[in-house]
Parts: sequence; C-alpha cells; structure tokens
Amino acid sequence: MKKKTGRAKATLVIVDVQQAFSIPPKIVEAIRRYSRRFERRIFTQFINPPGSLFRKKLDQHSCAPGSDDLRLLVAPEPGDIVIRKAGYGLKAGDIRRLKSAGVERAIVCGIDTDACVLGVMFSLFDAGIVCHVKENLCWSSTGLHQEGMDIIREQFPPPR
Repeated sequence: MKKKTGRAKATLVIVDVQQAFSIPPKIVEAIRRYSRRFERRIFTQFINPPGSLFRKKLDQHSCAPGSDDLRLLVAPEPGDIVIRKAGYGLKAGDIRRLKSAGVERAIVCGIDTDACVLGVMFSLFDAGIVCHVKENLCWSSTGLHQEGMDIIREQFPPPR
C-alpha cells in the first residue's frame, strides 16, 4: 500500500528500471522501498524498435518490442502511469499526459544517470515541471554515474 509523503503533489518518476539492464539488486530494492512513499508514480520503459538510432548508431539491440527485456523490475500498481519511450527523454504527448494528471513536481530516480535519467529530467524541466534527482537511487551501466550527477547538479538546483 502506497503512503502519503506529505509532499504536495510530489510524483516519483522511475526511469527504465527494467529487465534489460544489469541493475544491482540493492538499487532495485531501494527504489522499490522508496517508491512506497508516493501516491503517484510514473514509470518509464525504454523500447528499442527496429530501425532505431540505438540499433543503427549505438549497436544496442536489447529492449525489442515484446521482449522480456521490457519487464519492469518494480511492478506498477493500479493508478501508476507507465510511459513507453523510444529515446532518452519524453515526447510532447508524454508530457501532456503527465500535466493532465496534475504532475507539477517530480523526484527522479533510475538508470542510466548519464543518459535516460538526464534526458527525462531535461524533458520535465523544459515542460515547466520542477524536478530533482534522488542520487542514491540512480545508477549507470556505463560507469558514468558521477559524471551524470555533475551535470544534474549544475543544471537542476536542489529543492528549496
């Protein structure tokens, strides 16, 4: 059962915590526990369709539509929103969906800090949604977590 945080309209955005990525189990479990504090959770799920630039330019072939790679490691519950994305950030339609759900402020966690977490944060910020990262609940498969956090600290001031 999800609990209230006491934070007005705070939403947790969990970025791409899915089967395809070798996320340390302790990170997944910490995200699962932390997410229970929120009434509103948004999950992003990376999908890599045939012909994508991820396949062509980055030689990344995981996350094919319909594959087991897409399974979210923290299970969404009724009332949660799942956004399927084929890129680093969110599209205009995804942002409209979040805004119509009343999302004004977001706490972001997930993977990869230096790629999709950063991309989602830029998308939210550009849409006028105040966001900050939960650093200890982010991870990077590339080893660039700290570098991603350096950019996030520079671009997104801490909440006041």
